[in-house]
Amino acid sequence: MFFFSRTSPPARTALLYITVGTLTLVWTGVWYAYLLNHPPSHDSVHYWIGGLALTGLTLLIIGLTVGHIGRAARPAESGTAVAPAAPAPAPAAPPPMAAVAPVNPSVQPVMPSNPAPVGVAQPWGNNTGAVPRQ
Repeated sequence: MFFFSRTSPPARTALLYITVGTLTLVWTGVWYAYLLNHPPSHDSVHYWIGGLALTGLTLLIIGLTVGHIGRAARPAESGTAVAPAAPAPAPAAPPPMAAVAPVNPSVQPVMPSNPAPVGVAQPWGNNTGAVPRQ
């Protein structure tokens, strides 16, 4: 009987990553313990141990993450996903506008008889109304 006959592909992948990562961490720890009792003649061995330990830890984290993602995706694969919620109701119509008084075209606007002079605002910062020389 095949061991993975009832598991989904993400579960198999997660189990593989977790197993390889954990075994890498265990055997790196054994090698490090050996090197503590029997110091090497050069320091490059410690870089190998650090690299293998980080590789094992990375594989373990990837396996745990793939397992979480696989569990979250299981309902979508099986077809028993939750149906989407009912559509939201249409927004209500805006309230009617207030009535505006009609404009009487026979009434003309009142203009002052002697308007005060107004300076022209200049975009270059001189707002005194004077026109710059050219």
